[in-house]
Amino acid sequence: MPECSGEIWYEHWHRYALARQLSQHCTVLDVACGEGYGAAMVSETAHTVVGVDLSVDVIQHAKNNYRHHANLQFVTASCECLPFPDASFDFAISFETIEHIEKQKEFISELKRVLRPDGILILSSPNKRLYSDAHDYHNEFHVRELYRNELDELLHETFPHIFWLGQKLLFHSAIWPENQACATTEYLINDGRQVTVGNHPSVEPMYYIAVCSHNPAMLPTALNKLSLFSDSAEMIYQDYAKQTRRVMELDQLLKDRERLIAERDRFLSLRTQQMEERELLIAERDALLDMRTGQLNERTEQLSKRTEQLNERTEQLNGRTEQLSERTEEIIKLNALLTLRNEHILEQERLNIALKQQIDYRASLVWWLKSPLRFITRAIRGNS
Repeated sequence: MPECSGEIWYEHWHRYALARQLSQHCTVLDVACGEGYGAAMVSETAHTVVGVDLSVDVIQHAKNNYRHHANLQFVTASCECLPFPDASFDFAISFETIEHIEKQKEFISELKRVLRPDGILILSSPNKRLYSDAHDYHNEFHVRELYRNELDELLHETFPHIFWLGQKLLFHSAIWPENQACATTEYLINDGRQVTVGNHPSVEPMYYIAVCSHNPAMLPTALNKLSLFSDSAEMIYQDYAKQTRRVMELDQLLKDRERLIAERDRFLSLRTQQMEERELLIAERDALLDMRTGQLNERTEQLSKRTEQLNERTEQLNGRTEQLSERTEEIIKLNALLTLRNEHILEQERLNIALKQQIDYRASLVWWLKSPLRFITRAIRGNS
């Protein structure tokens, strides 16, 4: 999307700016044109431009956004089977495409077919060694990335003449004559505090841009120059400043976090000390509990023994109670016999008293005086 910012914006717009210069007054094919902003840019200087993409929605979006360009059209098609006759275009563009497809040879052959004999192809491809290997990075949308020699071998099978360009977003300090044209370009390179004058950047490209043709005379002669791309809004610098401010904010947040971590560590240390003291108290309590448990076990054993003794005493008491009950019954019986005997003795005593009284009476004078009368009375009664 053209609204994207940052490194990818510079990389994509710089490529299309270069293609715009190389394809003036040409019939141009932009393969995998995407949203269509690049094809629209090229159409400002080209004769006609056709943008091709596999996505129906993307092509419809491009038609709606760029329909005011009379020499620009968009077609839904696969890059492996382009719906155009042979030798239809003077110039073909393929940026950020080849690494996304599996049938790369068929794709290059298809581009060769739709180009005229003297046609030019400009193609970009990420440098796998730097893009992925050096950073241990994997782009999930890339099907097959290529090293420099692999891309060269693939293109040379179809296009014998190639002019190689390198692209990478770099940081520079620029000094230029104010309000005057730059007569020459000076490239100063610092390497280990030693400044040398160079004729090109000394870094490895992140992307390769290959300008290919069957006719070496058709390759542009103005490619051996350093091409710089910038924007008036200084988007990348603003993004850099924004990221710098963000880093400073993050640094402050990191300091605050470290302070909070230090406070947390002190708090944790205090809590650890409290936990150790609590564990010591728990250990002492456990020891006291063990001692109390031992005492309780001893008391329990003593209680068990006392209970056993009590049970024995209870059994003995029950036996004694039974014996007492038997003795009580015997005593009751003896008491009954004794009562009877006492009553008998009393009766005997009464009889003895009565007998004694009778004896005493008989022994008295009255008895003797009355005795003859008794005998006479008994004799009379006997005779009658």
